[in-house]
Amino acid sequence: MTIPGRLDGLNEYTRACRSHRMSGAQMKRRNQDAVRWCAKAARLKPCGGRVRIRYAFYEAPLKKGARLRDKSNIAAFAVKVIEDALVEEGVLPDDGWDVVEGYSCEFFRSADPRIVVVLEDA
Repeated sequence: MTIPGRLDGLNEYTRACRSHRMSGAQMKRRNQDAVRWCAKAARLKPCGGRVRIRYAFYEAPLKKGARLRDKSNIAAFAVKVIEDALVEEGVLPDDGWDVVEGYSCEFFRSADPRIVVVLEDA
């Protein structure tokens, strides 16, 4: 599955949670809904057993000359949002230890920001 663009980062999520009690929840819902649409478009089938998840983050700065976000800022919130969205869509039965064996993250610079998610049988 490919998610075009980029999701919010952990720093933005933390700021939202501190600004108003509902802002963080709204941000998480907005990001999860975007992932759910991508999962539907990819026509992902339900996984029957344990999986490993590979994430490839292709990042570009929002403004010309700006710095790229920290890798942990990119991945921390995205991994949680993506896994929760895949559970909501029925692709994963759960995102706990019994289903998700583990995950890996790779990071690339690209003029075409996106997140590529690959589910592999474990």
